[in-house]
Amino acid sequence: MNTGTKVTVGIGAFMLIGGILATVMGAGAIGGAEDWRPTDDIFWEGESGTDSFVHVKEGVGTDLVVFVTDDIRCDDFTLEIEGGMASWEQDRCVEDGKLPSGYGDDPEGWLHLGTIKGLEDGVEYTITTSHDVVLVGWEVIEGLFGDFLGGLAAICGGPTFLCCGLIFLLIGIVMALTQKGNEKTETRIEINQEIDSVKGDKNWYDDGSS
Repeated sequence: MNTGTKVTVGIGAFMLIGGILATVMGAGAIGGAEDWRPTDDIFWEGESGTDSFVHVKEGVGTDLVVFVTDDIRCDDFTLEIEGGMASWEQDRCVEDGKLPSGYGDDPEGWLHLGTIKGLEDGVEYTITTSHDVVLVGWEVIEGLFGDFLGGLAAICGGPTFLCCGLIFLLIGIVMALTQKGNEKTETRIEINQEIDSVKGDKNWYDDGSS
């Protein structure tokens, strides 16, 4: 097997393995994002009524996403926040008022009803809600979204790598087989040349002896 054939086969094997790994890792990333629940990354959890918390920016940032369980109607939920310059932005409810407009992307069993924005580090906030809430840092949601998109891209790219890898492997196999055929032909030619050479030597010997 010459260098060109080895390189072709090596590229094919590399792309084939890469395609398999990309597909598996992509599926794992998407599965991890789909299995996520707000309780996995709680910044603050409160019961209905009035409570308070001190905001810490580290690892969270200035915005908190508000989640409630999916048995709560969007149009029944209320939230008020006092302290600093923070503000509450509730998502628009769908026509019948039961679900928020972005419910299609929410984790199973939970609804994202809005976002508390403009939180300042070290400031104490008083929050009043109509239902129990779980607050999660916006950076966590962005990370999950990024993982999902990355996994989707990996799954889409995996089959492409697999196909290209198979093509390179097939080309390498054909090159190897062709090379072997050429080697056999060259061997036969060399053998025939040697036989002719021996015959020529024999004829010379016979002519000389007579």
